[in-house]
Amino acid sequence: MKRSGRAVKFSTGVILAFIIITLLILMVLGCVVYSKINFEADERLFESSRRWNSTTFYADSEPGGEYTPVEVETSGSIRKSHYTLDEISKYLTEGIIAVEDKIFYEHKGVDVKRTTMAAANYLFKKNKSFGASTITQQVVKNISGDNQMKLTRKASEIVRALHIERKYSKDEILEVYLNVIPMSENIYGVGAASRAYFGKEPWNLNASEAAMLIGITNAPTAYNPYTNADACLKKRNIVLSVMHADGVIDDEEYKKAINSPISVIAREERDDRFDSWFVETVIDELSGDLADKYSISPSAARMMLMGGGYRVYTTMNLEVQKTLEGYFENVDNFPEQVSDGLNYAMVITDSQSGDLAAIVGRVGKKEGNRLLNHATIPHLPASALKPLALYAPLLEQKRINWSSVFDDVPVSFYGTDDDLREYPRNSPDVYSGLTPIKDALRLSKNTVAVRLCNMLGARKVFNSLRENFRFDTLIEKEGNLTDIATAPMALGQLGRGVSLLRLTEGYSAFVGDGVRSKARSYIALYDYNGEKVIENKAEHNRIFSESTARIMNQLLLNVTESGTAKSITLSDMIDTAGKTGTSGGNKDKIFVGYTPYYIAGIWCGYDSGEGQVVGLSWSHLEIWDEIMLDIHKKYLDGGAKRFSTEGLLYLPYCMDSGEVYSDACRYDPRGNRCDYGYFALDNQPKNSCTRHVMCLYDSVTKGVACEGCPKENLVIVSLISVPDRAFPKQIIVTDAEYVYRDVGGYIERPDDPSLPYFINAIPDGEYVGRSKSKKQFNSSCNFHR
Repeated sequence: MKRSGRAVKFSTGVILAFIIITLLILMVLGCVVYSKINFEADERLFESSRRWNSTTFYADSEPGGEYTPVEVETSGSIRKSHYTLDEISKYLTEGIIAVEDKIFYEHKGVDVKRTTMAAANYLFKKNKSFGASTITQQVVKNISGDNQMKLTRKASEIVRALHIERKYSKDEILEVYLNVIPMSENIYGVGAASRAYFGKEPWNLNASEAAMLIGITNAPTAYNPYTNADACLKKRNIVLSVMHADGVIDDEEYKKAINSPISVIAREERDDRFDSWFVETVIDELSGDLADKYSISPSAARMMLMGGGYRVYTTMNLEVQKTLEGYFENVDNFPEQVSDGLNYAMVITDSQSGDLAAIVGRVGKKEGNRLLNHATIPHLPASALKPLALYAPLLEQKRINWSSVFDDVPVSFYGTDDDLREYPRNSPDVYSGLTPIKDALRLSKNTVAVRLCNMLGARKVFNSLRENFRFDTLIEKEGNLTDIATAPMALGQLGRGVSLLRLTEGYSAFVGDGVRSKARSYIALYDYNGEKVIENKAEHNRIFSESTARIMNQLLLNVTESGTAKSITLSDMIDTAGKTGTSGGNKDKIFVGYTPYYIAGIWCGYDSGEGQVVGLSWSHLEIWDEIMLDIHKKYLDGGAKRFSTEGLLYLPYCMDSGEVYSDACRYDPRGNRCDYGYFALDNQPKNSCTRHVMCLYDSVTKGVACEGCPKENLVIVSLISVPDRAFPKQIIVTDAEYVYRDVGGYIERPDDPSLPYFINAIPDGEYVGRSKSKKQFNSSCNFHR
């Protein structure tokens, strides 16, 4: 038995030694981890926390003119005012020490005994909650926002607490703790909580009230007096018992407090309880910039920003933001499917500056902070990517122009002989044959997009989107997933997607004469002393030439006038360009449209990402149209701006070849094949059309004339010569009936002067074939053989 006892003692000693060694290792590890973090960052966060008050955001009250800031809101996710220790009830200051950290004034930042016990519990009982945090450690966690349940984080916290203890006095640390501790209801600090729950200043709190607030600090949601009153009461009583046992309150005070009910004032209904969509966007952008500036984590930067008493001057156009919010808050403006998870989001930027003017992340009144924001998370852009990825770059390289013609037919086929499928497929599933760039973009031809992508190469398209347009959510390679392929780059079927905000920003390169402007959400950040902390300068980068951008504007005007967005009525009153996009399976509907005044992107889809937007193909266009009509009212009466075409040539061309039209183009059975388009001085059609082939046509038998056809039946038409269209399955191409084929027995280029009609003698309009019901233009006459 003695030997057994000694063994037990020895084992216990080994365990304790092991625990101590483990702690030392963790401490060393923490030092290693934290060596990458500047101690000055914690000091800066600490100093900022000592001045914590709500940050105020300002907007431009006179858009387009001199910036005249007007306060729009304070940070709704933070309610806080700083109080000194002398301004806080002793019940609170002494009670919090009794409950949270009895030896606060003795230790150097870490309670070694409790930490050792917590480590043993973690190691041997499999409890992942480390526990044992001192007040100083909790200060580090609260000012930095670092609260991951990881050993490395805990070790780092210990090292940081030791540094804070060396730098600041105990009273300074306790004061910060009491002013930054979360108190539920988006309240931080006991002073703001005292006013919110009891309607009194913190120096007037009695023992019962102080105990309730101390209880809330342990688990703000669980002990919220409005939503969990019973739990709050039980926790208060536990705190009172500890305060009594530690001599913070005497017997009489304890008896009176323990028998008192929880008595809080009515819950305050606040209009500014939640941050607006715009302010949340500003907070996200600024948190990143502050993190970079001070080498701190984004969560720490957010904490610093939200309660640092800063002044933020935003780019918000107050009038436009109110219009957008008002529309989205009224659920009746949207299809009834929103009750089943269908949602919408919209972003509006200023066409001149590129700055963010307004943003809303989902339908309905905003009832929370940090909700899923569909305007800033990635979605599939689909065909809305094509102008940025394909058309504009190839125009810039002068490898295509307005009139360049591509064959709208499948690029390839895949599958089995029994189930052979064409790729890509258009939407709708129709192939038009020879198609100029103007119509390929207007009608969003996928086959042409694939051919354009093949011209550029998927890698170059990928690099351009990432470097020129800041599409940082593109996937280079993640396992087997990559966006460096034809489908993602040509058709916008990206692995992860791109945010509506970033996509809308990209279109600024068109309205900005080739210069992309960053959609910044704020202009500058000032601290509580009025000193400028960050100046967010406007960012403008030239992506395309002026001529490329102006041609793209005219091409995209066709989309709203007669293309996939022709339901837009704003285009009847003001220049309105844009591009639609529908992702595979109809999961996302996107439209980015713009005028000389604003660029606006709208997204429609399901929160789950799985539902199909069916039966609502144009709902997002109607919503976009209604909002933009309202925003543009003031511009419609006084002669609205137009997209400039200065420096461009407006020239005729053949719609089937893209070259200079010839006489032959006039005798196409479909009518005169001449159209007009915009061209750069050094990128225009130069050669005459050779695609149209002149043929004799028998007007009675409705076929290309054979040698036996009576001369009185003959007229002259021109058919089109196209590349090989040898398909392994039947494909319907709408211009097939007008294709020149070697059918035999025809007279190709008539030069017999005895014929009754000659090419130069046929007056305009005197040719057959206008009726689309007569589909025999490329068949031969066999009747007279």
